Amino acid sequence: MNTNERFTGELSSISTQIDDLISRVEKILETSSLNRTDENAGLLEIERHLRSTRREVNRLMRDEKA
Repeated sequence: MNTNERFTGELSSISTQIDDLISRVEKILETSSLNRTDENAGLLEIERHLRSTRREVNRLMRDEKA
């Protein structure tokens, strides 16, 4: 296995873990008794950052394959 394949494998694993974290945050937001406004602002911010991070990781994986 060359370095690029290993790097892509690591990024794929990270992407999967980020997806899991996003799902977990979404579940907290769905089951929360708080509404999706100020009370959940921190969780919504975390969700937004995780989605942004996932896009960057996926972009890196596409660039590695090109």
